[in-house]
Amino acid sequence: MEIKGCILVRKLEQRDGIGQRSGLRWVAAEYLIEMPGQYVRRARITVNKEDLIRRFDALVGKYVNVSFDINANESNGRYFNELKAWGLMEYVTEHNTPTTTVAPDPAPEAATAEPQSDLPFDQKTDDDGLAF
Repeated sequence: MEIKGCILVRKLEQRDGIGQRSGLRWVAAEYLIEMPGQYVRRARITVNKEDLIRRFDALVGKYVNVSFDINANESNGRYFNELKAWGLMEYVTEHNTPTTTVAPDPAPEAATAEPQSDLPFDQKTDDDGLAF
């Protein structure tokens, strides 16, 4: 899944440790994403990879697209959704991109209008003599 057109607001917290079973070092950080619109929405995103955490840190306050997986975890008989990010891309907003204006076409001239014909529609032809 993706959250598009989001603003990476801030880093909430970062945790790290050593896995009990694997003995490997792990790291996790949480970020608050704010999605602009008529009603502002926020989502907490969890990041579990160090290189991705560095990319998130570099983009705090920027517009981003976040790719994530969603999973529900149970705690004390209640379920909570967790959004785990696996991809991140910065993008330029519409406000920052240059816009070009195109002048409207001039009014059509009488010479470009099709001449009226007394022939029925099925007998009309174009300049090549083909019926249309």
